[in-house]
Amino acid sequence: MSKLFSRVSLTADNGSTDEYLCPGMPDTEEQIADTDGYRDFIEDNPDAESVTVDVEHYIYGEGERENADEDDIAEFEKRGEDFLNSDEVDYLDNNRFIIPTGDEGFSMEEMT
Repeated sequence: MSKLFSRVSLTADNGSTDEYLCPGMPDTEEQIADTDGYRDFIEDNPDAESVTVDVEHYIYGEGERENADEDDIAEFEKRGEDFLNSDEVDYLDNNRFIIPTGDEGFSMEEMT
């Protein structure tokens, strides 16, 4: 069984940055906004008017693909940065987008 996961890098317009791993391959603003890492970042940066999101998609292992779960992510994080560069992990794709947060924070209505 292979596990799909992503490394998400966030950069607020105020200069603040953060990075985290998450299950699956989120590729839309709504999917990123639904992650704990994004919500925590927005709480820590209430003055941000927009967040640039860089998402790198990876696969770990071989065989039938499924999204990594939270336990898998915790294990991957324990292995450190070298894990992503190991022969066990393959880079798949990446994408970048900007989420406008406005004065009120992220709103799904802004995305429609």
